[in-house]
Amino acid sequence: MNKTLLTALAAASALAIATPAAAQDVTGTVNITGSVGEKCMVTGDGPAASSFTTTVALGELSQADGTMRDDLATSFDAGGTGGSAMDFRVVCTTATPEITVDADPIVADSVTSPPSGYANTIDYVAHVQFDLVASGTQTVDNDTQGGATVEPLTDRLATGADNVHITATGFTTGTDDEILMADDYTGIINITIAPAA
Repeated sequence: MNKTLLTALAAASALAIATPAAAQDVTGTVNITGSVGEKCMVTGDGPAASSFTTTVALGELSQADGTMRDDLATSFDAGGTGGSAMDFRVVCTTATPEITVDADPIVADSVTSPPSGYANTIDYVAHVQFDLVASGTQTVDNDTQGGATVEPLTDRLATGADNVHITATGFTTGTDDEILMADDYTGIINITIAPAA
């Protein structure tokens, strides 16, 4: 009987040694944080940039009779004699960015008061059209005879292709028969695209 009891105890001990203890899990948590700043940038083939620049070379501004050419708007829209790019791709991380357009007239470099019947300034209206995600396009206009135009876009800028398009119309010296004074002429259109606050 002792022999049987010893055999049973040995079997029970072997069974106790072969059974593993209950498993205990270990858990861990990885918290990930980050942020996207409020910014607008020019994108395209190269790295993102904070500005874009182009030059529209209109060439000879006067006709054979000395008055202003009547095709300056067409020439401007084509990018001038060099065919400059008038379309750009800009993206903003915020909705409804604020646009500022400030067009300055095309003025003779030697600024003097022109005598009666002559002109040394060409005014125009700049148009900056923006392609938007859901609401088509929005154009911000600025006349060189007024101050800067500031307005927010009504939607986010569309992505994927050029979404800023610059044109100009309404070129004038004041009257059609004014003679442009001989000189080099320069003008500028300043455009600011700022993220919404």
